[in-house]
Amino acid sequence: MKGSKAGSFRLRHSLLKDLEGKFPRLSEKSQEVVDHGTILPPISYENTRGYIVTLAKQINRSFEENIFDGCAVLMRRLEEVLLILAYQKLKIDDEIKDSYGNYKMLEAIVTNAQANRVLALSRNRKATIEKIREMGNYSAHQITYQCRREFIKEKIEEYRALVNELLHKAGLS
Repeated sequence: MKGSKAGSFRLRHSLLKDLEGKFPRLSEKSQEVVDHGTILPPISYENTRGYIVTLAKQINRSFEENIFDGCAVLMRRLEEVLLILAYQKLKIDDEIKDSYGNYKMLEAIVTNAQANRVLALSRNRKATIEKIREMGNYSAHQITYQCRREFIKEKIEEYRALVNELLHKAGLS
């Protein structure tokens, strides 16, 4: 039948119900995240682990859809994941665990990473990990804070370099 706008069409309700009866998952949305590599280019993450690929795509897509607080929190999460993986690869992850064997809060991990000679982050990345952690924390925990496109945009190049360095240190690139 004709849709409400000129040149548009829609399915009759009876036909839609019939199709849903024959194909119950027809109206179910896909879980695939389609992104355009805005923040992290696919070449940097596509041959890593599935959960890293998913996080990277979610970071890109949330930025592309103007979900900036979500993007900042996801960027912080990927930073945390990659730091832990790098520590594990270097067999120094006990340095970032508490007395119960649980990983410490990201602030303590970042502080350790900035001084850790085995991890040996480059000078600029030492500053970047704190900037990303802070931006993600603001988006997650500050009631009145709203992340904006320009806050993320000014950190994209640094973030890409950080992700690439941590992927390398974690043995994933």
